[in-house]
Amino acid sequence: MYRIIEGKVHGVLTDYDLASWTASLTRDYTKTSQQRTGTPPFMAHGLLDGTDALHLYRHDVESIFYIMLILATHYEIQAPKKGEDGGVRMRQGLKELPYQSWFDEPWYKGLANYKIVFFSKLVYPNLSPSFEDLRSWLLNLQESLACGFQAKGQHDLQQRMRRRRLLLEPDQAGDEVKPVAFDDETLGGYVTYSALVRSALHLTGTFKELVIRYPPASTRTAQAGA
Repeated sequence: MYRIIEGKVHGVLTDYDLASWTASLTRDYTKTSQQRTGTPPFMAHGLLDGTDALHLYRHDVESIFYIMLILATHYEIQAPKKGEDGGVRMRQGLKELPYQSWFDEPWYKGLANYKIVFFSKLVYPNLSPSFEDLRSWLLNLQESLACGFQAKGQHDLQQRMRRRRLLLEPDQAGDEVKPVAFDDETLGGYVTYSALVRSALHLTGTFKELVIRYPPASTRTAQAGA
């Protein structure tokens, strides 16, 4: 959520009391309360289908993207009218809200499949006119996540091919079967704090005055040089 103070927009983190230090988390699959937390439609797909053992920062970035996506596609801002207060209300005039299937799907893995299809096809969000100013931010985040998932998929495929080669031709495999490093915490460098925040620095319209208290380091350096 956000608040407007002296004409400036300030984002507010909620439920921070439920946060955990990453150092205190373990890779114990039996402690699902440490990993698979939250409301399913807003959870990272890797936690839903069990392919990710540990809750990572990139999962929170993915969840923030889903929250923004649902807010911008399910709701609209109603201006105050005579005798009525304005505010955010459910979007009107649609036969079905976008991504409603995410809320109707009873199985974690089924929901995870919906999300990976969303990224693999780069589905173009049908935004409410009230949130059109968020489009560039949403699209940039969507593309960062899509590129990250693609990079991880390619890396995993290469690793499986190397393992198969080792089994079939152990004497000839050589360096080809050695594990190749991949930064899983950022999906190959695509999903980072910078990816989350960078686009927000260039928002226009309603969100032009959004205050970013901790911009990416590269942005701070550029601002200092200017």
